[in-house]
Amino acid sequence: MPKTYISGNDLIKVLKTTPQELIKIEQFFDSDPNDEWELQKEIDYRIINSQGAREYTESGAYTIARYIEATKKLNFWDSLKEWFFHTRAKIRKSFVRKKILENSSSLMRRRDLYWISQADTVAIFGTNIQTLRRMSEHAQRREPSIIEGQHFENFVDEGGLYYSLEGIYRLSLSFSTELTSRNRRDECKDVGTEVKPQVDDIIKFILERGKRITKAKEDAKKRDHKTCQVTGEKPNRYNKFDLAAHHLYSANSYPHIADSVENLITVKSEIHDQFHRDFMGGTHNCCTIDNFIDFVQQYYPENNNVIIWLRSQKLRLGNQESFSNSKPHVLYLPASRVQ
Repeated sequence: MPKTYISGNDLIKVLKTTPQELIKIEQFFDSDPNDEWELQKEIDYRIINSQGAREYTESGAYTIARYIEATKKLNFWDSLKEWFFHTRAKIRKSFVRKKILENSSSLMRRRDLYWISQADTVAIFGTNIQTLRRMSEHAQRREPSIIEGQHFENFVDEGGLYYSLEGIYRLSLSFSTELTSRNRRDECKDVGTEVKPQVDDIIKFILERGKRITKAKEDAKKRDHKTCQVTGEKPNRYNKFDLAAHHLYSANSYPHIADSVENLITVKSEIHDQFHRDFMGGTHNCCTIDNFIDFVQQYYPENNNVIIWLRSQKLRLGNQESFSNSKPHVLYLPASRVQ
């Protein structure tokens, strides 16, 4: 874990001093490098702006506290230790949540429970399969125990063993008592407390994503004045047709921009079908803006304005990388998987 820093403002609050007093102390430490008091740049503190404001490491903050204690007979040890203890805990939990986010692509809902695969569980705990199995065996013997069908289960259609969120919590209890490293025990304990709230946030994002995509499609149609951008036609009482908002980069392969208006263009539904069914060979096939440019140039070459606009959008959207269909990021799982 990286160093924990306390800002000058937070240090002032913890030490119950003033900005002016802290600056005087800093100037004192800087004035004589050979006296008994020493603060080393990049070890005890770092400078964060052109005005010289500092952030202190634990050693640097303790040195400031010791100096105040020696010169003013005040004791701030307990409050300073408490600040670093709670800050380190917050940082550790943030890292744990990040690991859960990056290793939950297997997330699914079955029987009103949310489950994560054994492989992802290994990654979340930062362990190996042998240790996870050992902890699982331990968790089956302790109280509260993990029970097959409630806390772990082999889902053949999903490729193997899965743990429920409660199962992961109960596994964390074994990790937090059986591992030898204090830091690892604390980290694994945090997995147990953070997995449910983090998964709740992930599910909320997934479910709201569908609404964002729908809104983006409506916004794209408004931007395009509810007019087909390929033919220039607008539906009316004499020329009735449906409009579709087409993803220039397909939503399944480029889910990270599926809710971006910039990735959408309004076209007649029949043109949309023609592109996907005839030109691309089916809606299941990945498409990009280059495919749509080729399509327009081949079938609607007279509309040079839309080709210019498409090339402009390509520059605006930049180089896009498709997501792996075999292991999509958890944030872009289909809503049906978690509903």
